[in-house]
Order: sequence, then structure tokens, then C-alpha cells
Amino acid sequence: MKNLTKSILLAGSIILAITGCTNNVPLKSNPNVAQVKELRTLSDRNAIALEWDVVNKPDIAGYYIQRSEDAKKYKTIKKIESKYVAHYTDTDLKPNKTYYYKISTFTNKGVPSFAKFKRAKTLPTIDPVPFIANANLKAKGMIKIIFRPHPNERVEGYEVQKFNDQNSKWEDLATLEPRLRAEYIDKGLIDGKVYRYRIIAYTFDGLKSAPSQVVVAQTLQKPQVIQNPQATTDKVRKIILNWPKIKSASEYKIYYASNENGSYDLLATTKSNIYTDAVGKDGFVRFYKITSVNKYGIESLPSQSVMGSTLAVPAEPIVSIEKNTNSVKFIISSPDKRAVKYLIKKDDGKKIINIHDVHSPYTDNKVLKKHTYSYKIYSIDKNGLRSKASKVEVSF
Repeated sequence: MKNLTKSILLAGSIILAITGCTNNVPLKSNPNVAQVKELRTLSDRNAIALEWDVVNKPDIAGYYIQRSEDAKKYKTIKKIESKYVAHYTDTDLKPNKTYYYKISTFTNKGVPSFAKFKRAKTLPTIDPVPFIANANLKAKGMIKIIFRPHPNERVEGYEVQKFNDQNSKWEDLATLEPRLRAEYIDKGLIDGKVYRYRIIAYTFDGLKSAPSQVVVAQTLQKPQVIQNPQATTDKVRKIILNWPKIKSASEYKIYYASNENGSYDLLATTKSNIYTDAVGKDGFVRFYKITSVNKYGIESLPSQSVMGSTLAVPAEPIVSIEKNTNSVKFIISSPDKRAVKYLIKKDDGKKIINIHDVHSPYTDNKVLKKHTYSYKIYSIDKNGLRSKASKVEVSF
């Protein structure tokens, strides 16, 4: 009967996959090998300590420790090659999770005993940061997050995370240390955009808290866009710009380009809603866009473009002549009606210049037979702008 009982126990023994054996062949547990009588556990948030009474038998060489997460598949996590050791700490575990352990002795020949079973659960993770808020920082492109330092003195620092709308994931933004540091300023942000943040505390031993509440914050809005800017087209060698005042604006920026769809460069910054661009050229064309800037330095989107130009020179005069034996009469007219007088230059070697009234023809009586004279006639407007010359050549 004794032998039969022994055979049944052997047939029903648990097969342990023992690592570290010389022949790497799993051995059958032997009921005759002294067992660990009691296995005790002590839990932390990311570790479980195992304790047992030393099995001080002559043939005992040490202990095998196995672990499972489902009480079905066990893995040998430690081979202790001393029967006098009675403690082992299993680390890098997940908080608030149940683990299953088996401990077996083994002989000098590597034969294991029946295993002692124990279930243990790690402690829950540390609480999240107790308070977090948007500090409503009034600054361009910045959001300031404040929070209450974690009360747990094991906390070493914090991870600041920001939600990425493009990939719908939380991403690490910054690390803050030590525990009492409780603010973060995010810079270089887009004006008027909404951002989401959260904080995760971590301990000296690498344990992380649950995420804090999510803070939703928005950067300051851009000022109002300037509507319907105006630019002059009839001023001499200058362009005057004006636009409606923006209540929140502390200053305005004026940009210019040589064509409407070109690249606009900064021309000037002004606190007034009127600006004079003294270009110093006749018939000069520029395109402008204007922005408003508030006291926080936030700039609005640009206005629609507006074209301005300086006054062009008058049109060349239309000239007809009536030639007599010893004189020539000039009948002159202004096609754009801008001429208030004409400048007539006669080139006879002396460059005689005559200013003539616009309302009556001009007659040159100082001519000689068998001579050819060249004339240049210019229109002069009320601003003193002179047209290109109309050229006339007369032979006698």
C-alpha cells in the first residue's frame, strides 16, 4: 500500500519547467523532498516581497521561485542557490495587479519539491495630482499651467503631457523636478488655439501616478482684422494710407509689395491709423497690407491688399504747327487736361527756353531762312510735374 501511494503521488506530481538545470530537462517534483511550509508576501505598488522559513535539511541546496499572471502559465523568475536565504523581492511589477507565486526547494541533484502556492496583489498606484488649472497668463503664444504639489513625499517630479490633435495621442512635453515645483509655461503657441494638458507624478522608484484632470486652455485671440484700407493715387511722390481704427490695437504694422500677389515686407510700424509713404518717385505703384497689434504683441491677420500710387507726370502735349516765311506758330493742347502751362525748349545752339501760357498759341519769330530748328514741348501741371517731351523739327 505504501508503494502504491508513492506511485500515485508521483504520477500526479506537478511538472516544473526549471531553468538553470545542467541537462535543461524538466524534472518531476518529488514528494519526498522537503517543502517550504509557509510562504508570506508583503506588497508595494510595484514590487512584492516573498518570505519563507528556511528549510535547513542536509539535501536541500536552494529554492526555485515561479510567477504567473493568470495562475496557469508559470515562469521561473529566480533560482536561489542557498538554502539559508529566506527572502526575495519581485520588482518592476504593475500597480494594483494580482500575481501568483510558487516556491519549491531543490536538492543537491536539482530535484524540486512540491511547490507552495501564494497569491498576492500590488498596491494601487499613487493618487493623481490633486489640483491643476490654467493660470490665464496674458502673454502672446503662451499658456501657464499651475498645480498643487503632490502630498506624497515619495514623489520626485512630474511629467507634463500635451494632447496632439493630429495623431490623437498624449505626448510628453516636459519633466519638472523637484516635487514642490508646480508650474509650467508652454511657449511658441499659435494665437487663438485650444490646447489640452495633464500632469503625471512619478516617484523616486519610477512609479507613476494616474493622470491628473485635463486642463483645457486657449492662447490669446488675434486682434480684429483691418477692413477696407485706403491708399491715395493722386499725391506727388508720396502715397497716403488710412484705415479704420481698431479699438484693441496699440500699434499697426504696414507691409508692402511691388505686385499684389508678391512677397510683402515690413515697411513701418505706427501708432496712428494714417501713414505717409514718401516714395519720392512719379507714377510709382505699391501694394499694401496692414495688421493691428494689441498690447500683448499679438498681431492680427493682414488686411486685404490695397493699391496706392504716386501721381504720374502729365501726358505729352499734342502739338501742331503753322509755318510762315519768317515765323512758326505752335498750337498746343493737353490730352489729359492737366497742363497749366507749357515749357518750350528751342535748340538753336543757345538753348533758348520759353514758358508759354496754355490758353493761346505760341509764335516763334526768331527764325532764319535755310535753317532747321528743333523744339521740345513739355506739359507742366499745377504741381510742377513735367511730362515727357513732344519733339518738333521745323526747316526754313
